[in-house]
Amino acid sequence: MYCITIFLTLLACLVTARESDYCLADDDNPYLYFATKSAYNFMHGEFKPERNCRPVQLFVVSRHGTRYPGSKSIPKMKILYKLRDQIVSNHLERRLGHLCDYDLENFQNWKLDDNVREDMADFLTPQGETDLKGLAVRLRAAFPELLTPTDYNSMHNYVFRSTKTQRTEESMRAFIEGLFGGRNSVIPEIAPNNDTLLRANKECPSWEEETESFKYLEERNKFNNGPEMQNLFYNVSRRLGFRENITLDSVNSMYDMCRFEKAWRIDKVSPWCAAFSKWELRILEFREDLDYYYYVGPGRETNVKLGCPLMKDMFHHFRKLEGDDYYQEPKGIFYFAHTVTLQTLLAALGFNDDPQPLLATNFKSSAGRHWRTSFIGPFATNLVAVFYKCNDSMSSNVVNKVIFHWAERLVRYEGCNVGLCNWEYIKDRLERKANECNMNFCFNASGLSRLSNFSIIHLVLSLFLLLVGHKQILF
Repeated sequence: MYCITIFLTLLACLVTARESDYCLADDDNPYLYFATKSAYNFMHGEFKPERNCRPVQLFVVSRHGTRYPGSKSIPKMKILYKLRDQIVSNHLERRLGHLCDYDLENFQNWKLDDNVREDMADFLTPQGETDLKGLAVRLRAAFPELLTPTDYNSMHNYVFRSTKTQRTEESMRAFIEGLFGGRNSVIPEIAPNNDTLLRANKECPSWEEETESFKYLEERNKFNNGPEMQNLFYNVSRRLGFRENITLDSVNSMYDMCRFEKAWRIDKVSPWCAAFSKWELRILEFREDLDYYYYVGPGRETNVKLGCPLMKDMFHHFRKLEGDDYYQEPKGIFYFAHTVTLQTLLAALGFNDDPQPLLATNFKSSAGRHWRTSFIGPFATNLVAVFYKCNDSMSSNVVNKVIFHWAERLVRYEGCNVGLCNWEYIKDRLERKANECNMNFCFNASGLSRLSNFSIIHLVLSLFLLLVGHKQILF
């Protein structure tokens, strides 16, 4: 009788136990490729300086470090408490869902970070400061000839500049601290109000108009309605214990919470990542790549144009290093900006172009794509271009060369020797682009038509005051 009782108890446990084929809490190798919200700690490579040459200038453009969500995302994240309670209820009361006990327990204990609030929207996180300090330390170790602590006393040696946002300004200060030991070691340049260098998109009405249209979202919207995403809706819903499919907004909020929390605390796993299988995270990663390919990448010609002012600035700095009077140039130029800045620069330089465009229909065939924002656009992603003076092995002449690093990985530029490029070759490829670069396309008829009434009134008032001032001078 006792044995029968034990048997029936075990049988009852088997019948009521939830099926779970995966447990994120037990995974020692979780998926970490979260597109533009990837943690830089897992994505960057290792600087490989050219030891047979002498570096004479660094040109660095960096995205800000890990930040808190934007003001539009924060309210959606707070709603996750309600969704969390529904998921727990589905498992414990309705006996639905397939989360393992450890993942379910993590859901029950989940609490939104105290700093995720409206007054902290888009602010740099503590991990974001660590991102930039670490980059600076590794850069100084790779190029000690250019980054010696005694050199920062000379304003001529370095140029620092960021856009006018808290996350970029604090990223710059954290970088300076990692480089020279103090956040105020260097006085940065003051960013202009109309920043056509580091935030050209904000000064380009035509680009903004084109971006606000639904045309650039066509491929992403097709993908949302395609078989991969529809299967994802079904599987995620059943995994979390819902009989009906959850909404796209819920999937987006859970995905954002998953990747933001991993970027904030790189040593922990967000319970919201347990909502997705690794395959489903690949699908969501591709969806964002598809979005950014047309938003800021080579999918639109205007993005290439938008990235050319920064490419032109780099080109003109490097042109001044050709001769023997390169000592007149700074040893380092350091800019701190945003995703749009980095990705449009990438498009202008022609790095990471794919032979075929990204489309909603080629998810599986794009597994080896070059345009993968987890690697080319995570938090703190950066371009480090190094101008070298090299001794020619065939003669006594000094040859100018350039190496590009993207997120500290060597860029295998076409026509270069394992990343080491002859400057004359780079000049041939970029000179025409640099000379023709301008922002005229931003103010075509369509773009000008979008100028607000306030802008027109402001322009008329400015002209009026100018005339009044002129008359006062005359009289």
